[in-house]
Amino acid sequence: MPGQMITIPATNGGSFDAWLSLPSGTDPVPGIVLLHEIFGVTGWIKDTADMFAEHGFCVVAPDMFWRLEPNFVADFNIPEERQASMRHKAAIDHDKAVDDIAAAMSHLKSLPHCNGRIGITGFCTGGTLAFLAATRLKPDAAAPYYGTQIHEFLDEGKNIACPTIFHMGTEDDHVPANIAELVGAAVSALPDIAIHLYETGHAFAHTERDDHYSAESARQAHARTFELFDALR
Repeated sequence: MPGQMITIPATNGGSFDAWLSLPSGTDPVPGIVLLHEIFGVTGWIKDTADMFAEHGFCVVAPDMFWRLEPNFVADFNIPEERQASMRHKAAIDHDKAVDDIAAAMSHLKSLPHCNGRIGITGFCTGGTLAFLAATRLKPDAAAPYYGTQIHEFLDEGKNIACPTIFHMGTEDDHVPANIAELVGAAVSALPDIAIHLYETGHAFAHTERDDHYSAESARQAHARTFELFDALR
């Protein structure tokens, strides 16, 4: 089914837009909150949400920058827009962003297409937010992709209470070189945690970025993510 933009009420007033992608079947399925990179809910994010829906999930991709600039979308090829993206990344209020993820989770659970179980995933800045959601909101599963600021919140890693997999590139120059070791140490006492490393750099799942995309790494990462979320059926 084709996706569409919807509006979700925020928990503390206001509302934000989100891309909703529904599966083709009628039976309730797991809900997935898919969190965007610094470029907003771009065409690639919508396509990725649609891809998850094609695998049988009910997916919502919320606008996480709405408190800064509603419906902000940037082209990574345009320097001025990329700079604006970086400013939004620096200015985002992570606490309020987690509140917005909670609102997106609640909205998913209210849909007849959702079976009430929620997975969280995200890319880049969205990967950081997926990590924070896993530590603070108790979703049913989480799969952060190359979160660029996870290392700033490692003290919260011990609070993860759901099966979680991390996808990281060994040549990612946007995170500390020892990020896998840092995350591993932060979650070492927890069950059902896996860190998957790929011999590639940042944004390896982004199909539109010829300088970053790694088809084989993305295929492996998505397959593992789908397997994780399939367990929520």
